[in-house]
Amino acid sequence: MPWLIHLAFLFLFLTFSHLPLAIGSLPFTDMALVPSGEFLMGNPAGSEGLPDEQPQRLVYTASFWIDRYEVTNDAYAQFVQSTGHRSPVHSTPASTLWENNAPISDIGTHPVVNVSWDDAVSYCVWIGKRLPTEAEWEKAARGTDGRRYPWGNEWDVKKANSASYWAGRTIDFQSGADLEAFWIKGEGAKISKEKGVKGEVLTMPVASFPEGTSPYGLYDMAGNVSEWVQDWYNPNYYKDAPLSDPQGPPRGAIKAMRGGSWLKPAISLRASDRDWGLIDNRPSGTGFRCAKDTF
Repeated sequence: MPWLIHLAFLFLFLTFSHLPLAIGSLPFTDMALVPSGEFLMGNPAGSEGLPDEQPQRLVYTASFWIDRYEVTNDAYAQFVQSTGHRSPVHSTPASTLWENNAPISDIGTHPVVNVSWDDAVSYCVWIGKRLPTEAEWEKAARGTDGRRYPWGNEWDVKKANSASYWAGRTIDFQSGADLEAFWIKGEGAKISKEKGVKGEVLTMPVASFPEGTSPYGLYDMAGNVSEWVQDWYNPNYYKDAPLSDPQGPPRGAIKAMRGGSWLKPAISLRASDRDWGLIDNRPSGTGFRCAKDTF
């Protein structure tokens, strides 16, 4: 009977529309499905890749969901205000972008920064998800054809938020001293003072670079903020890591990050590039996105 069908749909709507926000197991309009299969992970010896990306391997992952966008300040604020979790804070007050348990004005759609690995895990668990593994993250960023960047093989300063984007030319630091010279004392310092949030942080609204999306339609897999992933970081892990759904080393002292950030040179925005941070670090260039199993 038609009225019974209508009543059933009404019941379902009223039920699911009043579920708590943390229930994240229903439709993934903001997530992309990455199908199961193999992809090229890392870079071969003799390439532009760094030693911790070698050897390049053919790695299998089961299918998984992953967020299309980096977690924003607005989304993280809902978590903080619902759970009482600590708000994002930087060790340098000028780089702290929240006040009174909320982001300052006009950065709601920017990726949240100044969050530790534990903060990222807590948010993902609250929303019914988890952090992606390094393997999942890299596959989502580069697809199955081994491309250098989410958009293809050619570097383009206009397709990601990075040091190069702000300088208007390719930036590649050869040392920590070069990075300091650019961001602390030089051209980058002037740019961040003029254009940065609070004159410090040059994040941009998520999805500001639609031409830089990955093969699966993910935004900001290169630049904007580096992203915490599940794995412990070990520079030698690829030498004997499993070839099927690697989960990272069983233990470690530092956690892996991926993707590069607004602070980083061009080489750090390659899909295979690996970075790391202390588990309780809360950098102004680091955020995250979440993943979810398909079963």
